[in-house]
Amino acid sequence: MKIGTVVRNEYQGIIRYGKVNVIFKGDDGWTWCEVDWINDDQYEDAIIHRNRLSGKDHNRPFYRVDELKQFDLNKTVETLLKLQKK
Repeated sequence: MKIGTVVRNEYQGIIRYGKVNVIFKGDDGWTWCEVDWINDDQYEDAIIHRNRLSGKDHNRPFYRVDELKQFDLNKTVETLLKLQKK
């Protein structure tokens, strides 16, 4: 994983897309990333709702690398466009 890598993450069925903008090694031995999420309104609304229900802050500024999945953006866009035409 490196800065600029395109990644996705899933939270309770919500698929999120973003780019890694910070990478660091944690005290726990894991590599962690900060991600610039794109069009993330559905996730943000879900977290606001969860925060209200629990009375806790569930916002996450960092993600372990095993929580992020790299993918080929160009191939994914090409595949989705083909799917749209069917």
